[in-house]
Amino acid sequence: MSCTIEKALADAKALVERLRDHDDAAESLIEQTTALSKRVEAMKQYQEEIQELNEVARHRPRSTLVMGIQQENRQIRELQQENKELRTSLEEHQSALELIMSKYREQMFRLLMASKKDDPGIIMKLKEQHSKIDMVHRSSREGVFLDASRRILEAPQHGLERRHLEANQNVH
Repeated sequence: MSCTIEKALADAKALVERLRDHDDAAESLIEQTTALSKRVEAMKQYQEEIQELNEVARHRPRSTLVMGIQQENRQIRELQQENKELRTSLEEHQSALELIMSKYREQMFRLLMASKKDDPGIIMKLKEQHSKIDMVHRSSREGVFLDASRRILEAPQHGLERRHLEANQNVH
């Protein structure tokens, strides 16, 4: 009898292990099915949006789309030219401001030097502060200019990409 109970317990343990394996496999299949379902739903939504865009594009003749793209290209070129002019103007203003501030700092430094001739500690502190101010000014100028340039160059591209997408969808 002992052998049969032990055998029954061993069989029960094996069955429990198999049930756990089957449960894990079922969980994995459920997760995969859920992910696949979400993917199919996203594809359906994408297809519906494409159909809507194609429907809108069908109502407009191709020549209208091409003319719209050409007009937008002209506007982009004009904006790029304006950006170049603004960038040049900004550089000129920054260099003029830098020159003015440099002259101002020199005058203030000379004035402070003249008033504090006797104390070498104050003179060293003034020289250190003067060099730190120049360094901070240069680095902040470069950072502002680079950030502004990046935004100016990226801005006109978004509308052009949208127009090309519309034209390509109309062709298909």
